[in-house]
Amino acid sequence: MFKLIKGVRDINRFREILTILFEEGFDFLIAKIKLKHKVPVTKRVKARIEKKKTFSIEKRLRLTLERLGPTFIKFGQVLSVRPDLIPKSYTKELEKLQDKVPQFPYAVAKQQIKKELGKDINEIFTKFEKKPIASASISQVHKAILKDNKKVAVKIQRPNVREIMETDVEIMFYIAKLLEKYMPKIRKFNPTKIIEEFSKWTEKELDFKREAINAKRFAKNFSRDKTVKIPEIYDEFTTNRILVMGFIDGTGLHNIKQIKSKKINLTPLIEHGFNAVLTQVFVHGFFHADPHPGNIIITNDKKIAFVDFGIVGHFDENLKAKSIDLFYGVIERDAEKIADTLIDLSDSHIEDKEELKYEISDILESMQESDIIHIKVSRVLEEIMDTSLSYGLKIPMPFVLFGKTIITLEGIALKYNSKFNLVGTSKPFVEKLIAKRYNPVYQFNNFMKSMLRFKKFTEEFPDKTSKALERIEKGTIKVDIEDTDIKKLSLEIDKSGNRVAYSMLIAALLIVAALTINFGAPIIFNMPLIPLLSFSLAMILSWVLLVSILKEKNIIK
Repeated sequence: MFKLIKGVRDINRFREILTILFEEGFDFLIAKIKLKHKVPVTKRVKARIEKKKTFSIEKRLRLTLERLGPTFIKFGQVLSVRPDLIPKSYTKELEKLQDKVPQFPYAVAKQQIKKELGKDINEIFTKFEKKPIASASISQVHKAILKDNKKVAVKIQRPNVREIMETDVEIMFYIAKLLEKYMPKIRKFNPTKIIEEFSKWTEKELDFKREAINAKRFAKNFSRDKTVKIPEIYDEFTTNRILVMGFIDGTGLHNIKQIKSKKINLTPLIEHGFNAVLTQVFVHGFFHADPHPGNIIITNDKKIAFVDFGIVGHFDENLKAKSIDLFYGVIERDAEKIADTLIDLSDSHIEDKEELKYEISDILESMQESDIIHIKVSRVLEEIMDTSLSYGLKIPMPFVLFGKTIITLEGIALKYNSKFNLVGTSKPFVEKLIAKRYNPVYQFNNFMKSMLRFKKFTEEFPDKTSKALERIEKGTIKVDIEDTDIKKLSLEIDKSGNRVAYSMLIAALLIVAALTINFGAPIIFNMPLIPLLSFSLAMILSWVLLVSILKEKNIIK
């Protein structure tokens, strides 16, 4: 995260930002936070004379952010996926934000490569196209050929963009503190916390080595999938500011005319692309969180390629399970399942759960009344998310990114195929995942994972307890406990933990015996070997555990 200080170091940039805000009609905000005097008088007079804009406040905000530059554009893009923070009318407008940053010259690109890689551009590449194939606020991309004749895409960070963004974030943090101080209604949204989160987000996106790691993880996850392509990363030419990856020959989904001119049958490709995204979310728990048309390519050999891994979403096992439940609830039009899942996701209790369920039922009604071909799942998901937020349910950020990803992808698919049906495409995939939950082997594996986690907890608990008690004893809170008492407590906890672990192991062995009872060979004493051994070992451990307990209680000697 960028270093956030209490004041502002770059006064000139600070005044420039305030002046732009004033000129774009946000003078009331500047007055509220007591910064009006920071705007030059001449600029204030000129702004009042030229004040002719009749745009909505949402549009004015978007135009203002575009004028303020790359940092603020990024901030607006982040806010566009946070309907829990700003009204829907604002998120819709901020989705239109565009990077209007001019390309930096070839000479600068050469200089950046020399600075980062320590070699002249001609020492690394046999060919390097001077005109970039893509340009954005943080970087631009050039096509090149390495000395071994491999075609690559070279992503080069803009000179001083890190320093510029750090300065801007510092100023945003300062303004956020003033908003909290002078505008109590805004305080509840915790603007300083939002800027801190944005700072972390930006820091990650500026680190190209992190993006390289993300790309390699995607490549590993899809190594066996013949329908998906992930560009190769060249570590020897990759730094925090330079990223060299394999060039993907194909056409970006944003180039509709070119794709249609090639007469490509997109129907199976779109289905492959959707299945790939569902796999990322529901199976891998690691997904592309910025899947706009420019980041998805139809390759020349009819595969789906993903590029630009600066923004990714992460799901732990719990979020994966919840996302499957919610998505399946939408597909099956199960309002109760959806409501329960949303409440679980929010980790909160609401008094009017039944009302929430009825509202979700009303939303799902449109799906029931429509022909399955005409159902737009993204609209249903959007309405469900809006409804949950109106009930004060806090949706985790990764889940918001997931929802945004589904909405974006369905929109892309419908542009190319008006008959595309997300329900029909995704239902078999999700049903397989649901069925997997009831597979005995899957359940047993989950049980064993839980047992190992609990075993680790019981092993670490005595030591952690001792350390915590030591810290209490050394601190301002005095606790009169002798060292021997602590040791006795640790031993008791350790003993109890071992017994729990024994019990779980016995249970696991009995489950194994039950699951393998129908395994045919080998047979001993008219019983398959694996369940016989599992059952026998469980009985022995049960006897050992029972004797241990009875001895401790002095029932036996």
